[in-house]
Amino acid sequence: MKKQIKNGIFPIKSLKDNYIWAIVKNHSIAIVDPGEYEPILDFVNKYSLRICAIFITHYHEDHTAGIKKISNSTNYQFPIYGPYNKTISLCNKKVNENDIICIPELESYITALNVSGHTLHDIAYYEKQKKILFCGDTLFSGGCGRLYNDSCAKTMLLSLMKISSLPIDTMVFCAHEYTLQNLRWAITVDNNNLELKEYYKTIIMLRELDYPTLPSSIHKELTINPFLRTNHFDIIKAASLYSGKNLKSSLEVFTVLRKWKNELG
Repeated sequence: MKKQIKNGIFPIKSLKDNYIWAIVKNHSIAIVDPGEYEPILDFVNKYSLRICAIFITHYHEDHTAGIKKISNSTNYQFPIYGPYNKTISLCNKKVNENDIICIPELESYITALNVSGHTLHDIAYYEKQKKILFCGDTLFSGGCGRLYNDSCAKTMLLSLMKISSLPIDTMVFCAHEYTLQNLRWAITVDNNNLELKEYYKTIIMLRELDYPTLPSSIHKELTINPFLRTNHFDIIKAASLYSGKNLKSSLEVFTVLRKWKNELG
């Protein structure tokens, strides 16, 4: 007898620290960023689910490598959504800023958001009614994605501003389990932030139990994430001291923060 699963969003662990997000409703499943195929097919078969869609946030292999074998494992067609301006093998539905995606099986309308910066062509998927965001590698809890190149700092900052303008109770489903290492760095930057320090203690406990630290929320990230707080006095001061310059604009602060984080790994 097959096991039953409730409707919801579930993390499927993949590779070293990736999460493939599984959206389950009424025995249908949509998959976000399938970097591997085995754990997805195991999940699908375990609960007798039918794949209704795949969503790709960007072209990196740890987000796309499972597409082909997942597609080949079924005898039916389903849409595979990806960035309009980037060729990703097997993507048959290209989306761009503000495109609306209807997924009848999930009873959902999902909006595509251009959140480039990590690469030149990143897409996030936002379910406005349920206040759910799948943001790939653009935003992490306590951090953000590395930049495609240095010229992308402004693009990334604008993307983070777009994300941070969503309703504060929006749940944020990031693609990697980077929270603990991000918060160690964030405390160095924002050492007077008591909410950040309390959050760090919680994350330590979760990771000791091997529990996911995600999803986060817009409210949480606005409170603890230095990359979303580039206009905060303590963040400006820390970045200025680190760079040895009197930083003024959010872009200057963001650029220094990203360099600072890069140097720590």
